[in-house]
Amino acid sequence: MESEKIVLVIGTLAMLFCAGCMEDGQPVTPDTTVPAATTIKTQTFRVDTTARTTTLPVPTGDRTVSPVTTPAGSGFFNPLPLDATFLFGDGTKWISEAAVHRIWINDTYRWYNPKNLQYDTRIAPSGKKYLFIFVSMVNRGTERLPLPSTGNIYVLYGNEVISPYALHPLPMENPDSAPRIARIAEIEYSHKVYSSEYVEDFGYSHGQRLGYLTPGESNAVEGYIIYEVPASLTPEKTYVRIVLPDKEEATWVLG
Repeated sequence: MESEKIVLVIGTLAMLFCAGCMEDGQPVTPDTTVPAATTIKTQTFRVDTTARTTTLPVPTGDRTVSPVTTPAGSGFFNPLPLDATFLFGDGTKWISEAAVHRIWINDTYRWYNPKNLQYDTRIAPSGKKYLFIFVSMVNRGTERLPLPSTGNIYVLYGNEVISPYALHPLPMENPDSAPRIARIAEIEYSHKVYSSEYVEDFGYSHGQRLGYLTPGESNAVEGYIIYEVPASLTPEKTYVRIVLPDKEEATWVLG
C-alpha cells in the first residue's frame, strides 16, 4: 500500500513539472503598443551672409581705436569711427590732429536771428533733413598751417557728395560786419572738446573767421558744420571726408 502512495505522489509531481514546461515553452506575444510621439523643438538662426571687410586697429597717438567693419564694395578703405583722431602734417613743424567727434540729425533747427532778436526755425524741405557734424583740429607742431575750409569737408552718402549747407548764416556776412555768433538753440550750450567754451561754426572763434591752425591745444579749432541731406540717410552708411592741407584725405564713418 505504501508503494502505491509513493507511485501516486511521484506521478502527480511529474504531471505538474510537465505542465510547467509546456507553459514556459509557449511563444511570447510581442508588445505592439506604439509609444506616444515626442515633439522635438528646433530653432532657425538667421545668418547674415553679407560680405564684409574688417580693418586693422588704427593707432592714434597715445591710444588705439577699435577696428571698423565696412561693407565690402563701399569704396572707402579703413574709415575711422567717431572721436578717433587722424594725424597729418609734415611730421615735424606742423604735425596735427583732426577728428569728427559726434553728430546731430533733425528735420528742423532754430538759429538766433540778431536782426529780429529771436530764434527763427528752419524746416528741411520734403525728403530732406539736417545733419550737424562736430569737427576739431589741433596743431601739435611748431609752425602754423593753413586751416582747411568747410568746402574741404564733405559728406558721402550713397552716390552723393554733399557740401555744407549754403543757406546757413555764418557769423560774419561780409568783412565789414561786426563779429557775431550764429547760435543754434538745440546745441548752443554744448561745450568744445579742448576748452569749456560753447561750440560755434567750424572755422570761427568768437565770431571771427580763422585762416590758420596755430600750434598749441589752446588754439584748437573746433565747431559744427551743417549739411542738408536725404531723409533716408543713416549714420552707419554715411561718411565724412576731409581734404587736409598736406593733401591727405581722412574719412570717418558716422555710425
